[in-house]
Amino acid sequence: MDNATAPRAIDPNRFREVLGSYPTGVAVVTAMDAQGAPIGMVVGTFTSVSLEPPLVAFLPMKSSRTFDLMRKSPSFCINVLAADQEPICRKLAAPGENKFASIPWHASLAGNPVIDGVVSWIDCTYDNIIEAGDHYIVLGAVLDMNLERNTTPLLFFQRGYGGFSTGPLVAAAERDTLQAVGLAEAAREEIETLAARLSAECALLASTGRDSVYVAVANYSLNRRGSSRLGFHVPIVPPMGALFVGQPGSPDDETWLSRLGRCDESVREAARERLARVRERGWSICLCNGHEKADLEEGIELYTNPHRTPEQERRLLALVQATSALHEPAEILDDQRYDVLHISAPVHDADGQVALVVRLSELPRGMDGRLIRDCAKRLQETAAAIGRRITPLRRKAAGG
Repeated sequence: MDNATAPRAIDPNRFREVLGSYPTGVAVVTAMDAQGAPIGMVVGTFTSVSLEPPLVAFLPMKSSRTFDLMRKSPSFCINVLAADQEPICRKLAAPGENKFASIPWHASLAGNPVIDGVVSWIDCTYDNIIEAGDHYIVLGAVLDMNLERNTTPLLFFQRGYGGFSTGPLVAAAERDTLQAVGLAEAAREEIETLAARLSAECALLASTGRDSVYVAVANYSLNRRGSSRLGFHVPIVPPMGALFVGQPGSPDDETWLSRLGRCDESVREAARERLARVRERGWSICLCNGHEKADLEEGIELYTNPHRTPEQERRLLALVQATSALHEPAEILDDQRYDVLHISAPVHDADGQVALVVRLSELPRGMDGRLIRDCAKRLQETAAAIGRRITPLRRKAAGG
């Protein structure tokens, strides 16, 4: 054996990094335990094996306690998760008991749990279990199967979850953004006036579901950026995007909080408190310092790239979490000075829904609390004027 083919020690972290460059689907293998309770495990190793006879496979770790319980059942079910079921995936992957208590499901003909809303499910009996290093290769003989939803599946790539967007889905998202751009252009006069009056940047943002996107920008700041934020995407993840949370087409409170991933309950509670603070005030504020502001701008620019990787997304989310204390301070004292990253206010339509968010940024450094509240008041007045202007357009688009 020459040096080129001689086995080498492989670093486990490097192994995960290289293999993580290949995306896999995400499935939940379910069964009923000996006491008749539902159990399930998340796998990224599900694959088809054979057509004649119909066989599939998944690869659980030998150390898996859930699989030890599952082997006592005569059958199991593969649940292929949809792209919008990441919260279910994270719930089942986290440690804890009775995970199915808050997950809607129904039984297959073989009696296995089928999670409501999955793309598809496949009932199997055990054909063979083969040892392979620190994993088993479990071959399943297919008993029954069904397609449940015509939607995209959840994918795992570079240690992150995401979805695969086909051309029509991308086009639909673009249509929604174009509608928001039309509303924003109708409000151009208001944001231009406020930006000029305060020598600042005034922008309008719309929600695309997971993100908010800058759909109009007017910049009269003395420290004007070299490039516009127009088209920039910002993730709606704690503590960002609070004004959109709970609105139609945007994440609800629990979905928003679930985007924190695995974290201490104290982190979730702090995010809940900030969300409540925003709703009580009726506007949002984020403070900054120079170094973190530059890093955040760079992170958002990378995040806006449609070809971003999960690793780039994680870097931005880590930075956001590291600076979460700068979002929604509990007190803004009149005689204290602050460096403000941005102040935002909701634009409500005639039904009271948040159609857009208007945002002030590039404000002077060292603003005192009185000036901040004055800017917030002006911003809310501008938001109300924009709401009156876009309401007829929203009604026309809805056919009313």
